[in-house]
Amino acid sequence: MRLARPALAALFAMLLSSAPVSPAQAEGRPSGGGFGLALLSPGQHADVMKRVESYAQLETFLKACGRPPALESRFRRLVRGCIEPATVNTLAQHFRRALAVRAHYRWDCVSASGRQMIARSEEAIRTTVADVTRLCQIAR
Repeated sequence: MRLARPALAALFAMLLSSAPVSPAQAEGRPSGGGFGLALLSPGQHADVMKRVESYAQLETFLKACGRPPALESRFRRLVRGCIEPATVNTLAQHFRRALAVRAHYRWDCVSASGRQMIARSEEAIRTTVADVTRLCQIAR
């Protein structure tokens, strides 16, 4: 399993910095609702969804190894007031569908490489949480 840049941070990067969001778009975001997927191009939207799927794989892996990261509930808390609730719900639904697809996967949690992957996965989550926290504070 290869970890891409964290999906949640990628969404923020696309919504808040790397996506070409014009001042008019930023001003036009719903008051109190935050940024949404509507600000993304179709290609960026597809990329975000792919990244959400990679996070479902990460969640499935860590949960199977007895270290469930509870990404959806953490994400919801972090982005309250920063990302539109409808966008959060869309991403969560996609995440849950991707979890269901991966529910039958078997993972190596005990070998040295499996333990190393657990550590890298958890570090990726810590980085994502820090990125999302920082980016959401900037957006508020």
